[in-house]
Amino acid sequence: MPAYRKLPSGKHNYEVRLPNGRRKSFTDPIKGVAKRRAEEFERAIRDGQPVTVNRKATVADWHAKWVATRTVEPATAAKNASHWRTHIAPRWGDWPLSLIGRSDVQSWVRDMTHAGSGAATVTAVYHLFSALLRDAVLEGVLAVSPCREIDLPKIVKPAPRWLTEEEYGRIQLALAVTPRAPVWQAYVGLGCYSGLRPGELAGLDVGDVDLSRNLVHVHQVMTRHGMRAYGKTNGSTRWVPFPPQVADLLWPVIGDRGSGAVFTSARGDRVRDELFRDRVWQPALEAAGVEYVRPYVLRHTAASWLVQAGVPPFEVVKMLGHNSMALVNTYLHLAPDQHDRIRAAWGGARAGQVPHGENEKSPSPSGLGL
Repeated sequence: MPAYRKLPSGKHNYEVRLPNGRRKSFTDPIKGVAKRRAEEFERAIRDGQPVTVNRKATVADWHAKWVATRTVEPATAAKNASHWRTHIAPRWGDWPLSLIGRSDVQSWVRDMTHAGSGAATVTAVYHLFSALLRDAVLEGVLAVSPCREIDLPKIVKPAPRWLTEEEYGRIQLALAVTPRAPVWQAYVGLGCYSGLRPGELAGLDVGDVDLSRNLVHVHQVMTRHGMRAYGKTNGSTRWVPFPPQVADLLWPVIGDRGSGAVFTSARGDRVRDELFRDRVWQPALEAAGVEYVRPYVLRHTAASWLVQAGVPPFEVVKMLGHNSMALVNTYLHLAPDQHDRIRAAWGGARAGQVPHGENEKSPSPSGLGL
């Protein structure tokens, strides 16, 4: 326990004994503040964390050093810079690192929510701030991070959305009368049947498409910051099949070309997400009478169609280039045999049958009303 005394000045002082026998003093006009600092410092010593604290270092000072040494993707760096300018710097930039308490962080999270920031944004900003302070602890400029057990707003995911085959057909008809119709019809067709991400579609070269085997090789991604020679996950580099009807759409686009990007704008550049969304996708949805949904629905459509067709989930995951079941789990309820075992159990019980492997004298499973 830190040793306490009240100084003649009226301030409150706590002392913590260091492992080397020396003492570190914490003084503040507010007793609770001094006690909290001392206890956090003492806890850091017990946990084996670095305890070399620079009380004059501000959050902005540490952020400048932290950003200069990080290695992140350009898109991530741009997003983090926006979060810093908009949400973190205005609140914490001038604060000394050592003066930030857990309750201060919790109040900040609440204030962002009350100001109208979405749950996903608040969560992302908090995690960035938490990483900033966590590394300050590792560097030894902060005794312990105040980002502990913070209550974050709940992120409510929208209901799953995919295109029905009827909607897909109407969209293709709408695209058929647009300028450069073959390119956009092939783009939507390949997206809905292969599940490629928008950046993967834009990154395709003519040489990546094998029309003799109806396969496409995914190995590079187009981003806002240029071409990236690797995908989002370890499984992103892959060969993906597509059906004959997509091959029929691709042939007019690449059949007489030996190189270059598969999907391009009128100027010959690789198609950009925002160009496709604003100039092609949204007008096509309006013409087809389909409620607006962002182009990423093409990938979700591929997942839902495969699940509905009874393709095993692990094969869907592999085709989509995922490392987890996250996307596929969204559509597992669409699998044709999803509840067959449950329905069979009900039917067997109604017929007076005993589930396989159970003794006839065993009681009925609770909750089934049998």
